Amino acid sequence: MSSTTTTLEVHGPAIREIRLRSGMGVAELAAAVGVERPYIAKIELGHSRRVSPRVFAAIIAALSINDRRAILANPYGSAAEQAA
Repeated sequence: MSSTTTTLEVHGPAIREIRLRSGMGVAELAAAVGVERPYIAKIELGHSRRVSPRVFAAIIAALSINDRRAILANPYGSAAEQAA
């Protein structure tokens, strides 16, 4: 089994908090990321915890996040990833 990660697990409430602090609306973030508004809402509520690297990078860029760990669900890696 390959340990290559094709998606990233994000922390939706952190994304929501950063978005709110930046004064950006859900629809505005969705447009900047290139996805539909309901998808951003699902991410922020934790219903969609995994995103593609493209969506992850677009969220980082749209919200001007300097440290990508700010929105990762497990910024230092999971126990399984550390054991691999």
